[in-house]
Amino acid sequence: MSTTGPADRLDAIQAILARLGRELADDPNVQSVGFGLRRRAGTLSDERVIVFFVRRKYGSDRQLEVAGTRRVPAEIDGFATDVQEFDVRPASAGVRDDMQFDPLVGGPASSNAANHIAWFNGSGTLGLLVRDATDGTPMALSNWHVWGDGGEAGDDIIQPGHPTTGDHLEAVGKVAACGPLVTSLIEWEVPSPLTAGLYGGAAAAAVAAAASDVRDPGRRGQDATVPGPDEVTTAERVSMDIGYPQLPLPGVPFRTDVTWHYERTTSAQTMTHDVTESTVNTQFLLGKLVTTERTRYQPGETVRLLAAIWDYQPRSCADYHVVAHLIPARRPTTALRTVLRPTACPRTVPIGPPDRPRGGLVCVSFEQEALGERPAVGKLEWLQYASSAGDPLHVVDWLAPTRALTLGSGTLTLGHVPARRVEVTVAQLTGTPVVAVATNASGQVVDRETAPDEQGVAHRLVLEGDGIVRVVLRGGGGEGLLVRYCIEPVEEGGFTTAVPARTLAAVQHEHPDVAVDGSRVTVRRCCFAGEVDLPPDEPAGGWDVYLTVQNVNDVPDGVPPEIAATTIGGHLLSAHTAAEVVACTAIMLSDHVFDVI
Repeated sequence: MSTTGPADRLDAIQAILARLGRELADDPNVQSVGFGLRRRAGTLSDERVIVFFVRRKYGSDRQLEVAGTRRVPAEIDGFATDVQEFDVRPASAGVRDDMQFDPLVGGPASSNAANHIAWFNGSGTLGLLVRDATDGTPMALSNWHVWGDGGEAGDDIIQPGHPTTGDHLEAVGKVAACGPLVTSLIEWEVPSPLTAGLYGGAAAAAVAAAASDVRDPGRRGQDATVPGPDEVTTAERVSMDIGYPQLPLPGVPFRTDVTWHYERTTSAQTMTHDVTESTVNTQFLLGKLVTTERTRYQPGETVRLLAAIWDYQPRSCADYHVVAHLIPARRPTTALRTVLRPTACPRTVPIGPPDRPRGGLVCVSFEQEALGERPAVGKLEWLQYASSAGDPLHVVDWLAPTRALTLGSGTLTLGHVPARRVEVTVAQLTGTPVVAVATNASGQVVDRETAPDEQGVAHRLVLEGDGIVRVVLRGGGGEGLLVRYCIEPVEEGGFTTAVPARTLAAVQHEHPDVAVDGSRVTVRRCCFAGEVDLPPDEPAGGWDVYLTVQNVNDVPDGVPPEIAATTIGGHLLSAHTAAEVVACTAIMLSDHVFDVI
């Protein structure tokens, strides 16, 4: 007969959890450890186990090692274990507008933000607010397991607390319905000096894309409801309902579904006119680039900048408002700004070494890179990259002596200036080949290649087509590698690039003077220059440069209002997301980097 009772068993479980909390405190993958029911195929069983809540499950010891974690044993001190993915991110809790609770109301979720491993239940409810009887200091009460278990005096308590299962389900719903909310839905992972401008640019782009036309909705309604000769118009009303099946990001050819209603009241009757239509934002560039004459500066020196943009619209180079925002990594809430002026373009695109042969390839590899972790979003010389999974990437030597960058468990998006040819060398150590998809700035797939199903062998994939600005890599089964990435940039004059049929129709409708050849449009290049003086006491550190480009309303005085109204200035033409948008979050990548030494 067993001499171990329920109390002894609970004491043993709590002792194991306390020990694991100490042992795994520095494990970046383990979010929390608790005791609960095993989950099989999404359904809870009646088997009680020690549950490891991890950010991500990995398929091999190689992946575990590079992620800085280790395999969970099948059993610990006689108790079976279970591993469940549950990505708890304390930094993101409490920022949603609909989760700010009245402090006098009990019940909202809360938790101890200072401890990521020792939560017994992960989060719990706020009991009530009280005041210290001696000095009146506001205080709060909750259960021990919510705040105190594993915590200590001085820990930060956050509200509404760590995401619960219901929150995650709600987030899925938000992703599906995030279109109509416009500015409130798009969360920009971007330095604060640029956030307001991007929010405003998204709102302006969304409304302008839906409402802009050769004739605006009000005038189209007037055309359709002409009153009789003896009638007098006494009132007009226009209402609009806009749906966004695609995120209204500025500088991107997103689609809008619009239903608008016009109503004219006259002295004799009320007439209406309704229109339902789909439109495409045609205010976007096909590429942008900004560089500095050097990559290292002393405090107080002048930073000289040169920018190039590619556009399909036949504008004068003077019809752009181009601003460079320089933001120090040490002070991301501050910025130096300068308006760039039109200038003659150099003979070649300012990318790669100055002695690169004309028409040659410019490449990024990892032979000189140190082994170790890299952020999920970043830049490698001129090549921007972002992992859709959000997890750190790693430079590894799995193909020793060759070094390479891991692709991660999702997709890896690579962005750069327009190119006519891309050569990407990849490898994989599983049975899942790597696929490369090249697109142009309008989102049109230009070329696609799949690597052979050979493990541990580097393969060179060649992608060709005018105006390639983005390549998405997927596959590899969590052990895919990027070995080398080369482009042949478009350097001088114009080029043509394919656009989707819907976008092409919108371009031809709104800009009939744009040169079109079948499904392709001609692209032009404009260059701009400017300079900024660094503070004389600037400490050493990296600086990011962001380029924003807007169009200018150049309609001359005297143009009839109904014609002038068809030209709108101030659109944010430059795209600022080089990665996939995840959960309505737009990740912005810098356009250039330099150092102050």
